[in-house]
Amino acid sequence: MHKKINVGVVGFGLSGRAFHSPFIYTNPNFNLCCIVSSKEDSKKIYPEVEVVKELDLLLEKDHIELVVISTPNHLHFEQAQKALMAGKHVILEKPLTPTANEVIQLSRIAKENHRLLIPYHNFRWNGDAQTVKKIIEDGFIGQVHHYEVHFDRYQPRLSRNPWRYTDSTAGGTLYDLGVHLIDHTLTIFGKPEALFCRLFIQREGSIVDDSFDLQLIYKNKNVRLKAGVFVREVGARFTVHGTKGSFVKCGIDPQEAILRNGGMPIGERWGMQQEEEWGVLNTDINGLHVRGKVETIPGDYHGFYDNVYDTMVNNKPPEVTLEQAYDNMLIIEKAIESDKKGMPIKI
Repeated sequence: MHKKINVGVVGFGLSGRAFHSPFIYTNPNFNLCCIVSSKEDSKKIYPEVEVVKELDLLLEKDHIELVVISTPNHLHFEQAQKALMAGKHVILEKPLTPTANEVIQLSRIAKENHRLLIPYHNFRWNGDAQTVKKIIEDGFIGQVHHYEVHFDRYQPRLSRNPWRYTDSTAGGTLYDLGVHLIDHTLTIFGKPEALFCRLFIQREGSIVDDSFDLQLIYKNKNVRLKAGVFVREVGARFTVHGTKGSFVKCGIDPQEAILRNGGMPIGERWGMQQEEEWGVLNTDINGLHVRGKVETIPGDYHGFYDNVYDTMVNNKPPEVTLEQAYDNMLIIEKAIESDKKGMPIKI
């Protein structure tokens, strides 16, 4: 008999509304049963789903097995701890916790309560991220010597979730977007030997970083992760150079824009990117010099939830692990230390 997992979502801001609820709702392996939100907008989108105003009311529901926490960063640890101790499996939004040590604490709590705690890193299921990873791993670039990723925007005012920039606990762009770039980079190259970081507070009202320039130091490899909020003319998103050639990719995965506008992740063309945003590969293949566009692998955040189901029902390992989440938080802590000291920090 096909098992369906009953799910409750905590928080209905951008993350809960766009990145979690639609994928739970449209996945035949899950039942979206309850949403914790102080607003009524979730009821308009999912009229058959129960809406409660407090986490405790959700945790009292015995039929709910999995709780997705997509609340402001400073609430993650306390809410995840409470859910785990209530006997629920937990998906926890990035950044998992404000500190690496808290990841260890939550990992121990999950183990003691025989529950799963799975970090949510959807960037891995972006089409451009998957395409770059495959090109590198399949050897089209050769040995990589330069790898650069940008998360650039033009947002001169605090308009999107202002709490991200007015809360010193896990606030700022490094925690918000940098963790995506760090996580993806570490899945390709592993942990660096050291790092050097500069954090910038540039917008009126911000008390934490709006932009960052993070260099991860590997042997014979230059890796640079950057994000800015004053980039009106956006350049390449991914730039990779190696012994055999280069790959340059502009544009951004189309899933978020559709989800933000209320679209559901369905249809054969879901996650497919327009040809004008495909990356350019310039390399040698079997003695031939080749230069041309590479079709972007369709992005699909369904892949994350498919893996969660396999982990819960079929005992398969999670693709995003607590060890990886710990490494991500460790890199962020060291990056903040590097900025404060103005010097490289060993990992």
